[in-house]
Amino acid sequence: MRAQLLFWMIDLLFPAGLLVVGSLWRGMVPRRPCIGRGYCTPRSMRNSRSWRYAQRCFGEFCLRFGGALMILVSADRTINLLTGLMPAARLSYLNTAAALGLSLSIVPLVELALARRSDLAQPLPEHRRGCAYC
Repeated sequence: MRAQLLFWMIDLLFPAGLLVVGSLWRGMVPRRPCIGRGYCTPRSMRNSRSWRYAQRCFGEFCLRFGGALMILVSADRTINLLTGLMPAARLSYLNTAAALGLSLSIVPLVELALARRSDLAQPLPEHRRGCAYC
């Protein structure tokens, strides 16, 4: 029983981290494109509008996936606690694999959202790209 609760807490760390990142991402990201801070891809750094849109999308996906993982982990841990179908460590491995898969899928989803927005396609002038004073 003690091992079940320990693994339950460990499994909830990843979803909680996604929820924290998603909620903090809204207010603590620079307003202008800057290399090394925020969600930095060539498509997101084209101009300030695409930058803000990419940051907002990334934060929203982190919140949604963190919430979904929180529900998933709580449900499968509760079911396993009641039935004892699987060892706690093995279920923890499966939860970690699901969390990594969902977390890694955020980047392609944000890039698809940016690609769908044709109004964000105008690049920055050459002298503003890679500004050292962001």
